[in-house]
Amino acid sequence: MVSQPPELPEDDVSPIVVEKQKVPPPMPGLQGSAADVRSLERHVCPECGGKGEWDPGKRKLICPYCGTEFDRVAPPPLPDITEHDLDAMLAQLGDKAHTLDTAERRVQCTHCHAVLTRTAENVASSCDFCGSPELLAYEDIEAPVKPESLLPASLTKEQAYHALKKFLGSKWFAPNDLKKRNLVDRIHGVYLPYWTFDAAAECPWTADSGTYYYVTRTRRGPDGKTQTYRERKTRWRPASGHVSTWFDDVTVSGSRGIDPGILQRLEPYPTKDLVPYETRYVSGWDVEHYQVPLLQAARTGFGSMEGMLREMCAREVPGDTYRNLRIHPQYSRKTFKHILAPIWLIAYQYKGQTYQGAMNAVTGTTYAHFPKSAWKIAFVVLIALIVIAIILFAMSR
Repeated sequence: MVSQPPELPEDDVSPIVVEKQKVPPPMPGLQGSAADVRSLERHVCPECGGKGEWDPGKRKLICPYCGTEFDRVAPPPLPDITEHDLDAMLAQLGDKAHTLDTAERRVQCTHCHAVLTRTAENVASSCDFCGSPELLAYEDIEAPVKPESLLPASLTKEQAYHALKKFLGSKWFAPNDLKKRNLVDRIHGVYLPYWTFDAAAECPWTADSGTYYYVTRTRRGPDGKTQTYRERKTRWRPASGHVSTWFDDVTVSGSRGIDPGILQRLEPYPTKDLVPYETRYVSGWDVEHYQVPLLQAARTGFGSMEGMLREMCAREVPGDTYRNLRIHPQYSRKTFKHILAPIWLIAYQYKGQTYQGAMNAVTGTTYAHFPKSAWKIAFVVLIALIVIAIILFAMSR
């Protein structure tokens, strides 16, 4: 005996057409090619002549030598944050390189391959990412694009220190002596390179829409008696539809000097709080130059968009289930920005191994890799074995 849903007769396999469900919001205005960015000048202390460093807590420049607080004098008008045409820039990069004009030097770590912008007095210091002292001059950079906006750091080094100590203290498997170590001298402020991508997407889709129905069947049970049961089946019909949406600030990291697992846990960044690039914000901080070029980052970003579109289209398929979902995305008004995002980075060594940790210097999100205590792991394994033995003993009685 077959129980059929009355609204879906068995022979009804006509195609299902889903009307357009999403309408993109108004698109932002697009402007021309990248504007020029001022070089990383030195912000000189008016009292002693030392180089000022940006203090996120006081929102001022602080001289690390005499403690004088000062602002940048008579800053020129800042440009608006601009979205740049992606296709035009990719074509332009084939002929023209955009360099970040700076009197400071770039160095590359031979261990983790991070590229940093350093002041002359700090060029010989160790790598902020892995702690290696093996740094080489790095000036041969292919077709770089200038950062035009950034997220100013709003959390201090002291806040980062306490956040990291709290994070490590919350990890039961971390060695007890690690939790007691003083890590404050190993914390550094770093601006990381990011790409953001915007696009309008029109995405037709097709799929097989499945609706469940049940068939009543009989079978002979272990006692020889006849039993009835319900078997679920699926009726498939072709379906199609269309999704429209607008992607805003899909971010892709341009860094290769920090563990991707850490980076992902620090995201997202509040890109709506971006401000035009100004050198006072990065004064006293290391700036990593991007190592993921624009073309590669764009492929990653639009790959993420396609994944999100697939999820959107899957939600539009009617019925109880679906199969053979195919999407055909088309993008327009593709734009990008190159931005800088601040983190407080910790690189420390424990028993000869190097570990990384970081705090998002805007949101406070914190994550760190840490060593695992061998005796604590052994203790947990022992407890698990005891529990298993007790269960097996109880079952055998």
